Amino acid sequence: MKATVGIETFEEMQRRKLARARLLDKGVRIEPEKRITFERPEEMLACLTPRRLHLLRAARRKPQSVSELAASVARNRTAVQRDIGVLNQAGLVTLSKRTNPGHGQVQIVKAGAARFTLTTKI
Repeated sequence: MKATVGIETFEEMQRRKLARARLLDKGVRIEPEKRITFERPEEMLACLTPRRLHLLRAARRKPQSVSELAASVARNRTAVQRDIGVLNQAGLVTLSKRTNPGHGQVQIVKAGAARFTLTTKI
């Protein structure tokens, strides 16, 4: 699935959703969409730092544990865990738990979409 990440005010989101609802009411089949929106460009830029984008690309290539992800991007595990938390809260990655035989569970990081399209207006 493709996801669109961008800037959209509450009013713009409301208009877009209302337009989709009207199409559905008319019986028009519309494709599902995944959107991740921020109200201000500063919020999007604070979330999508170069290091977090690097993590997102790595998770998109291959779902992996936080430790594996940290090793693959040559960063401290704690810093990666913190950045993954921000990306997860924004909906850009998903987290799941996998049994690690003899060692409990490990958290797997997977990109929230196969492709992301970034849109913005300033």
